[in-house]
Amino acid sequence: MANLPRTIAIGDIHGCIHALDALLEVIEPRRSDTLVCLGDFIDQGRDSRDVIDRLIALQDECRLVTILGNHEEMLLEALESPRALDAWFTAGGFATLNSYVFGASIDVIPPDHLKFIRQCRDYFETSSHIFTHAGYAPDLAMEDQPEYMLRWALLEPPYPAPHCSGKQVVVGHTEQASGDPLDLGHMVCIDTACWRYGWLSALEVNTGEIWQTSRWGVMRSEFAEA
Repeated sequence: MANLPRTIAIGDIHGCIHALDALLEVIEPRRSDTLVCLGDFIDQGRDSRDVIDRLIALQDECRLVTILGNHEEMLLEALESPRALDAWFTAGGFATLNSYVFGASIDVIPPDHLKFIRQCRDYFETSSHIFTHAGYAPDLAMEDQPEYMLRWALLEPPYPAPHCSGKQVVVGHTEQASGDPLDLGHMVCIDTACWRYGWLSALEVNTGEIWQTSRWGVMRSEFAEA
């Protein structure tokens, strides 16, 4: 049982490299595992460059799937438009550029990092689960989903109905101030606001096992024991 392939979703990292490293240390991903990064791995936190480097390296350790978040979308748009660049700065992009060189321009981002971001998917689907950054339209097949729903829609009551496929949907994007994932049964949100002194959450979707760590890389179980 211990060596069965796992499918593990990781919530919004937002430049928190210590949290990501701590999760990976306890998860110990294997080549047979699928790790799904739900997007927003950049911005807000101080170490976006290191997070991208770590995710690139992770591709040699397991099957890594990266979903395009709204913050990655903003970065790509900022490359094309001064107005979009200003909007990205105010949404955390300034911290991302500072992680490369303090006070740098957007040109400092290396080509391999931009290539990595551009290859992110809109969604990922398995035989039992769907992974998106933000949300979904319940009655639409995934290939027909509006981009706004996938990357920007917030989870607010009334919550979306189950997806027409019958599959459980796993998302990030909407910060859970409680620090606990929002589990609706048909949908689970695992953005637990790591960069705001919350937690970075990872969920093994087949068993329901959850790991959480602070932005400083301390597991939540260690806080509970203190």
